[in-house]
Formats: sequence, C-alpha cells, structure tokens
Amino acid sequence: MKKEKINDLKGQTLPRVKEALRVWNNYHSRVRNDRNYSTVTICDEWYLFSNFYYWYIDNVVDGWHLDKDILGGNEYSPDNCIFVPREVNQLFRKVPTSLSTGVVVNHKGYQAQAKFGKRVYKFGTYPTIEEAHAAYVSGRKSYIYKLSQKYKAYPKLSAVLLQKSK
Repeated sequence: MKKEKINDLKGQTLPRVKEALRVWNNYHSRVRNDRNYSTVTICDEWYLFSNFYYWYIDNVVDGWHLDKDILGGNEYSPDNCIFVPREVNQLFRKVPTSLSTGVVVNHKGYQAQAKFGKRVYKFGTYPTIEEAHAAYVSGRKSYIYKLSQKYKAYPKLSAVLLQKSK
C-alpha cells in the first residue's frame, strides 16, 4: 500500500514555500511514477510536507539540486539528501555503457574518457578495457578532488567529495 503525502502547510504564507513544494512534489512523483526509481524510497517523515519544508529551508542553496545519491542513500531523507550544483549532480548519474564505465573503442584500442559538464576529458588509449577503466577512475577521482576544493565553502559537500576522490 502506498503512503499518502500530506501538505499540512497548504494555504500558509511562508518563505520559499512554493519552491519547496515543487521539489517535494517532484521527488514524490519520481519515486511513484518513474521505473528508474523503483528501488528508491522516501522516509516516513518526508511524507509530511512541513518536515521536508523546514529541512529544505535549513539546507537549500539557490540554483542547486536535491541529491540523494552522493551521501550513499537510496532514500529521500534528511540523512541521505544534500543540495549540490549541477556539475556535481551529473557526476553521480548511472550512464549505461556497452563497455566498462568511461571506456570507448577507438582505432588504437580502448580510450578512457569522461564528460564533466560540457567538456570531454580524455585520459589516454590503452590495450585493454581494464587499463582504460582504471585510467578513467583515476581521472574522475582527480576531477572530484578539484571539485572538493572548489566547494570548500560548503563543508558537508566538500567533505563527501574529498572522500569520494580517494
């Protein structure tokens, strides 16, 4: 049986309530309707809008996205969610590939590469998929480390990026 979400702040005039409501409705809709989210859950407390709203007000960063993956969760909850910039959010998407992640075939072998933002980074061509994948992992970790330094003003984000760069 599906849980019912409850907007207990309906009709109240609060700061940023409309944008918080949009985010709240979006993740509920994804979990309920998107088969890519079939294993994703929402914590009980976030079925009540006011609980999410007050967490949102304390944590939102303008222009950033709600993320449940970077902290290691498969659940929308205060413990697993963080607001991240788009460039960080895209790093932790699962992209289907016919080879190993970060590996494509070129005329010389297997090329390690990644797209970070709008730029494609190439980490070299290797004789095996495994070597190319290892180069991709190394290049990705280096990029994540740079992001951890870029976002030092956001200690929680910086710390998790630093940890993922190792």
